[in-house]
Amino acid sequence: MWKKKKTRKNNKNPECERILKIFRQAEHPLSLKELAARLEVKRPEAKKMGDQVRELVNAGELLRLEGGRYGLTAAMNLVTGRLSVHPEGFGFVIPDEGETDVFVNPSNIKEALHGDRVVVRVEHRKSRGRAEGRIIRVLERRIKNVVGLLSQAGDTYFITPEDEHLLIDLVIPKESLAEAQIGQVVVAQIVHYPTGRLNPVGKIIEVLGAPEDPAVQVKIMVYKYDLPYVFPPRVLREARKAPQAVSEADCQGRLDLREFPIITIDGETARDFDDGVALVKKRGGYYTLYVCIADVSHYVAPGSALDGEAYQRGTSVYFPNQAISMLPPELSTGICSLNPGVERLAVTAIMTFDRQGRVKSSQFTRSVIKSQARLTYNEVQKILEGSDPAARQGRRPLVKMLEWMAELCKLLLDQRRQRGSLLLTIPEAEVQLDEAGVPVNIGRIDQLLAHQIIEEFMIAANEAVSRYLGEPSIFRVHDEPHREKMAAFRRQLSRLGYVLPPEADEDPRLLRNLLEKVKDTPLAYMVQVMLLRSLQQARYSAFNVGHYGLASLSYTHFTSPIRRYPDLLVHRLLLARLEKKGSPPELDAEVLDDQAKFLSTRERTAVEAEREMLSRMQVRCLAEHVGEIFHGVIAGVNAFGFFVSLEEIFAEGLVRLVDLPDDYYRFQENRLRLVGTRTRRSFQVGDRVRIRVARVDLRRRHINLVMVSEDEQ
Repeated sequence: MWKKKKTRKNNKNPECERILKIFRQAEHPLSLKELAARLEVKRPEAKKMGDQVRELVNAGELLRLEGGRYGLTAAMNLVTGRLSVHPEGFGFVIPDEGETDVFVNPSNIKEALHGDRVVVRVEHRKSRGRAEGRIIRVLERRIKNVVGLLSQAGDTYFITPEDEHLLIDLVIPKESLAEAQIGQVVVAQIVHYPTGRLNPVGKIIEVLGAPEDPAVQVKIMVYKYDLPYVFPPRVLREARKAPQAVSEADCQGRLDLREFPIITIDGETARDFDDGVALVKKRGGYYTLYVCIADVSHYVAPGSALDGEAYQRGTSVYFPNQAISMLPPELSTGICSLNPGVERLAVTAIMTFDRQGRVKSSQFTRSVIKSQARLTYNEVQKILEGSDPAARQGRRPLVKMLEWMAELCKLLLDQRRQRGSLLLTIPEAEVQLDEAGVPVNIGRIDQLLAHQIIEEFMIAANEAVSRYLGEPSIFRVHDEPHREKMAAFRRQLSRLGYVLPPEADEDPRLLRNLLEKVKDTPLAYMVQVMLLRSLQQARYSAFNVGHYGLASLSYTHFTSPIRRYPDLLVHRLLLARLEKKGSPPELDAEVLDDQAKFLSTRERTAVEAEREMLSRMQVRCLAEHVGEIFHGVIAGVNAFGFFVSLEEIFAEGLVRLVDLPDDYYRFQENRLRLVGTRTRRSFQVGDRVRIRVARVDLRRRHINLVMVSEDEQ
């Protein structure tokens, strides 16, 4: 059974801890002179002490007060953290340390902006321990530039931010317009930040163009999420020096798998190929799986310009019309990509499984490979189903191995099911673009057996590497869910007629049982989405606390070093240990954990940008279908209407209560449904409906739907 491990805590700088100890003993604010006297610091050491105090101020441990004194933030009921502003106007301060978030109402946000690091005074606590407070100081500004639409009201020019978390317009003086035209998307630098009474003031530094231009949409995402977009010249020079072919010298000391039947399986539009797989089935039903991952570490040296840029990016970002890669193309689609028919350097995990799919042994090695074929998921699916004789005929040498892969995949899935892994089946979106980059359709990609084969093999390799490395390392961890969120999820389920025991908070097998109950019902998609929103986000950590969602005791990311920097770090750790013949290298756990936290932040930023771009594509696509009728399933109900997930186009829109003119509808929260007071007609989660696209707001990304009348049925 999966059981979570405890998190280790980091230690503070001993000298800073000594200063904090003095403040705690004093029980009142101190000046630097008073602190120096208590520490018995001589004049030559006073500067160093001052630097340490400033470090503690930046860390939020101390606050500089009027008169030059310093006090403990905790002792003054103060909390430091990042401000997250909701589009409705209120905000939350997410503490630097592991405290609960502090709610801030709109009037108490003052001059702070979304993303700023602030000090908030906790003024009172409500039920369930929720803290409420007032922002008293901005420690660090996150947003330097604002991207948005240039508008004019009378003699005043202003930018309405694209970021819905920025709630106030940026005023642009006439002399700072830089020849931008009204209605264009522009980038402006903030010159003066807001005060309690005045809007921020800026100057335009770049004109992006018309908002409907697909290229402009990408640039909006780049600026909004601060995505590194252009590789610096030094990085490009290093990338151009990378060889585009493997030399015999490179192959020395590597396991030679060039004649082995290694294949890649990816989507039709895949841009790079990190992983190749091969499988051998032996007598007695044992399987030997080879997972070959591009050896990016051979070409990206620690401390190089390439390495520094890759770390700052953290991950590649994939938009439907463009990719922002972690590495330049000479590496990402060149020498590091496992393209078919060419020699490539790899790091290979070799795992043996018994006839039940239980791992019996694992070993790791540097290798040289030559991919025998580049297959797609759809192609593999046709071969396995036998639905396309031509597909099987064209890949005849690989058919038997693919069938073995399907066998092992099902065994591994069953092993994960038994231990409680959450086997989610949420479809992904596939955006189809025209020649101009405008979305013309958005379809669903349902998970096929071919997808599951690669997913199971990658999970197996990631777990094997994680077990081998041990602590400290770079782990992919997933904490147990917050009890409050799970309690809310449990209440939602009860309204749908399902019971989830409280023990599910610690035992994912109970969630697995729930998912199996709903998987063949109209509620399956909605329940899975509700569950995902209730779980914590996976993250990177130097310390292993397990992975709740996978029900895995030890997990990492090893399989995508072309597009994820944590995987590159894991490769370096693995190879360093192999060079020491299994002995763990000396590692600084604190440095590793700092890297893990930073890379978790970069990953979350990339995910948010990709989600928003998909949302923009969905809205843009449906803008071309206003007035058309679609089928859909109700995905959510609340007091102001219900959301419908469309079937023909993978998008979601809202049917507002005011657009249901046939009756007065009341929201029954205990059943998650709307019921007409006269007709008793009801709308609840899971109902199939026919709707028409009524209005589309491109800027706010709102899709308004209306029910199809009986005359149109």
